[in-house]
Amino acid sequence: MEAPRAAAGQEQEQADREYRLIAKAVDEAYRAAECGDGNPFGAVIVRGDEEVASCHNLVRKDTDPSAHAEVTAIREACKKLGEINLSDCEIYASCQPCPMCLALIQLSKIKKVVYGAKAEVAAAAGFSAAIPDTFVEYYQKSGIEIRQAEGDAAQLAEEVFEKTKEMLRTK
Repeated sequence: MEAPRAAAGQEQEQADREYRLIAKAVDEAYRAAECGDGNPFGAVIVRGDEEVASCHNLVRKDTDPSAHAEVTAIREACKKLGEINLSDCEIYASCQPCPMCLALIQLSKIKKVVYGAKAEVAAAAGFSAAIPDTFVEYYQKSGIEIRQAEGDAAQLAEEVFEKTKEMLRTK
């Protein structure tokens, strides 16, 4: 009887960790919109229990179309850790990473990607985020674990687009 209870406890602990990290990425997404730095996307990179980087989209602020949240988080993590191999790291993103971000995730050897909202949700709110299914399938075959967060974490991430679209139209 102890083993099932312990397994259930570990699953709940993992779900709580995932929610906390997606919520942090969503906070970064709101920060991007509120500051006018870029569209509402955020990302967090962790190594074990250590938060290595927490960033948001800086496309407008940096006048750099490649300054997506995942890209800025990877850049910051590499600088902080002093290496480009992030194979012992995971990335949590407020939204499904685009092809450019997935390519950089693969190049940096990040092993796990968990995202909150599907790209279609961002696109429906007017944010460019189309991702061809064949592209995601390619990366899933590459050995990177890519999956959407479940339950409340996904819902929290989806809300950011509806709540920020009017704010960004006025900037």
